[in-house]
Amino acid sequence: MLILLQDTTAEVTIPEALLHTCISMAIVFAVLILISFIIYLLKFIPALFAAKEMKKNMPAPQGREEAEKSAATGAAVSAPGVAAGSPEEGGPQIIAVIAAAIAAQMSEETGAPVAPDGLVIRSIRRR
Repeated sequence: MLILLQDTTAEVTIPEALLHTCISMAIVFAVLILISFIIYLLKFIPALFAAKEMKKNMPAPQGREEAEKSAATGAAVSAPGVAAGSPEEGGPQIIAVIAAAIAAQMSEETGAPVAPDGLVIRSIRRR
């Protein structure tokens, strides 16, 4: 059988009440800190998925024999991780896109239209 309360005249002293209050507050703050840590970690989830997608889309590395074959036939071999037309290569399409983006941003900031052909891009550095 379940005995709920044998002595209904049990008195709770002030030190016991303070102990219960402190323990309860500590539990609440610990849970709040845990929740804030979980929210902080949520910003890293998109980066994890992007890294997985990047690994899937990476081309297979060329072996030494394949590189020698392509060099013998005169085919262009790009550096690993550098795709054709990438900013490292400095293709004219990439430069045109960057110039248009800069012109749009400048016209948005100043309020006056800025022509992209008036801009000169001297170098593109990846950070």
